[in-house]
Amino acid sequence: MSKKTNKKVIILKYRAILATLLILGTILFTWAEGVLSRGRDNAQQITNVQEVLSPHQELEHANETITPIMPAPSEEFVNETRPQLVPLSQDYIQQLMNFNYLTNRIFLVDPSTILLPTDIDVKSFLQADLSIDTTVSGPQVLIFHTHSAEMFIDSNPDFPMTGIMGVGAYLTHILAEKYNIEVLHHTGRFDVPTRSGSYERMEPVITQILKDNPSIQVVIDLHRDGVHDHMPPFVTYIDGTRTAQIMFFNGLSRQHRNGQVVPLEWLYNPYQQENLNFSLRLQLAANQLYPGIARRVYLRAFRYSLHMAPLSTLVEVGNQHNTQREAFNAMYPLANIIAAVVGL
Repeated sequence: MSKKTNKKVIILKYRAILATLLILGTILFTWAEGVLSRGRDNAQQITNVQEVLSPHQELEHANETITPIMPAPSEEFVNETRPQLVPLSQDYIQQLMNFNYLTNRIFLVDPSTILLPTDIDVKSFLQADLSIDTTVSGPQVLIFHTHSAEMFIDSNPDFPMTGIMGVGAYLTHILAEKYNIEVLHHTGRFDVPTRSGSYERMEPVITQILKDNPSIQVVIDLHRDGVHDHMPPFVTYIDGTRTAQIMFFNGLSRQHRNGQVVPLEWLYNPYQQENLNFSLRLQLAANQLYPGIARRVYLRAFRYSLHMAPLSTLVEVGNQHNTQREAFNAMYPLANIIAAVVGL
């Protein structure tokens, strides 16, 4: 074979290889564009959806992603009558009025802030009626997620409903079905694409929702806690069911610096006393109805999402090492705890 013929063969081979690469590149590009397009469409749909569940209404957009992982509640939960709180004994009330007892058994105060004895008036807190009016038209409870991207150990980050957002949808469903109330589950994503600034992006949206729905009386910002990698999942057992622990969370709008109390005036919370009372009452109800399910109420320096309504709470469900099922299992007890405190 001549050198000229060899060159032609080599050129033809190169052209064939280039053509093959171009075809493969086109296929890969088309596939990737399709995946990204579907992802954008799903993200846009979830970002803009706001779900209101009335009693006996089925889950809508959440159904497809929740159904495969939503646990069947145990018979004990299904057949359980509405839990009734037993009045606290006078001896226990006296214990609660001891500030040291409160800070060692009920509250856990982060070093960044300080709880003052004047913050908790146990006697007036326990006498306050926290019942809500269920006769008003419109949703009575709002559930949202400042940090919607918080996932569990077996979650799929591409599907937000497998994380804390799906847990919120399940809590919404339970409250609506069992307690015959209307619940609004807002699925806006305030921590996408970045977690930084989530609370600033959340505030105007939730403020507008509350303005548009004056019937809302209970506001729940549902989170999943984040811990060090070496820490275990937060787990308890309820009627033999492995269940994620929960934690009620408050901001005090003050810092503790070098032994000095420093108010954070730009983070003023007009409902701080009501928020603290709500957390105290939720904690006491949890301790009575489901001993071990609630870690101590955690107090930190800032105000977070708690300044927009009196009966506001931020709830942490498990941590990143818990499973979805454990988190879902905590929603029946949490629903019952909330219901007992607000008179459902």
